[in-house]
Amino acid sequence: MKSTFYQPRFTGPRFEDHTLPVEVARDLAAYESLVIELAKHLYKQDHPERERAPKGFAANFRLDIQEIGEGSTKPLLALVASGVLALSGGEASHFERARDLIAECVAAPEGRLPALFPKELLGHFNQFGRSLRDGEALELPLAIDGSAVLTPHRRKQLVLAANEEYEKEVELQGYIGEVDWERATFRLRLADNSQTIVPLLPAFHDEAREYGGRSRHWVIVRGVGTFDAWDRLKRVLSTDSAEVMKNFEIANRLEELAKLEPGWFEGAGVALDKDRLSAFTEHVVAGFSDALILPAIFPRQDGNLLLEWDAVGSPSLDIRLEDFQASFHAFGVHGEDIERDFALANDAAWKQLHAFLSENIRKRQA
Repeated sequence: MKSTFYQPRFTGPRFEDHTLPVEVARDLAAYESLVIELAKHLYKQDHPERERAPKGFAANFRLDIQEIGEGSTKPLLALVASGVLALSGGEASHFERARDLIAECVAAPEGRLPALFPKELLGHFNQFGRSLRDGEALELPLAIDGSAVLTPHRRKQLVLAANEEYEKEVELQGYIGEVDWERATFRLRLADNSQTIVPLLPAFHDEAREYGGRSRHWVIVRGVGTFDAWDRLKRVLSTDSAEVMKNFEIANRLEELAKLEPGWFEGAGVALDKDRLSAFTEHVVAGFSDALILPAIFPRQDGNLLLEWDAVGSPSLDIRLEDFQASFHAFGVHGEDIERDFALANDAAWKQLHAFLSENIRKRQA
């Protein structure tokens, strides 16, 4: 048996095309789980003589997305009931009451939850609404009139009403300090010199082995963490993805330069060609040896690049993005000019350049 159950509404930039991102669909699965657990609780309240709900009470209940309505994104949820539940309107009403009570809970003023909503179920809001970003909301129609609005901040309030910490999605950047292979974790050292332990994905073993302890190469970790009421990260619970960003300082600097607009220098200054800059970034980030100190990178007013090293002989490298012509210059021990040109037309030429730089750029003596 199938019948219309509910139609919440997602609002925010991601929902303006009336589509439902796959990651957000997880919120609806979490909502279904909360409805089931709350319906069980209500049933046991109505039948104190029973220790648990009837067999098949939850197994015969399911929510399906029947259609996506307009007005931001409005998934129409259909109740699909079978077995005893399909034949018993009394038991089905517990799910409807749970639906309405969840909306009342979200709409309630802070610190004044509905008396019938058990605090032990507030932990479900760690999953329900977790994919919502700042500026997004999930509107839940109330039984009488209006809507309850679930935002990231409201979700946090609800979880903290019963717990000292709450969960949310997290993105962290840092380098791998060391790997604990026995516990399948690694220590991620962040930009502010703090550190946290991150679960190690099986698919990331090779990268962890190769880049562990190499502070020049950073890792972008996306997953779920627990935070306290002041939004301080306490621990990383799970890792969804981990990606190595080689030579991150260079990559970040070139990403900044890609944002320059025409006239960036006192009304003059040509914007760098984004496609050519992207190709340059790929070659430079992949090829720089750990032994080679990193350069400072500057945009030129003509739309090209200048790389300068704080090293013996003040070496520099001019890059013409149009055709990847590179001109190296440094001073020798007697002040003479050292110059070398490179036509970076293929991978072999780039390797030759990287080898030359590694051999000819030396740190200054302390």
